[in-house]
Amino acid sequence: MSKSEMPSSRRGSTREARQTFLKRLERLIRMRRDYREDLNPLGIRLLDRAIEATFQDCVDFGGAKEARDLMTGYVPAGDGT
Repeated sequence: MSKSEMPSSRRGSTREARQTFLKRLERLIRMRRDYREDLNPLGIRLLDRAIEATFQDCVDFGGAKEARDLMTGYVPAGDGT
């Protein structure tokens, strides 16, 4: 089903879901940055996995560009932390 064939209520819910995932991604990245020194390696890995999963949710709901913009400067554990 293409976007044009999708009922307007479904398009609205998709838009709301995309916004929810983008806000969640922004929050998780902020938490990763703000609590980097306080978290043990397992906590950092947990946040990194949540960030990766939420990024994919953003992509799945049409927010790839916005999600990539939010991910600018994010470096997962093991890649420089």
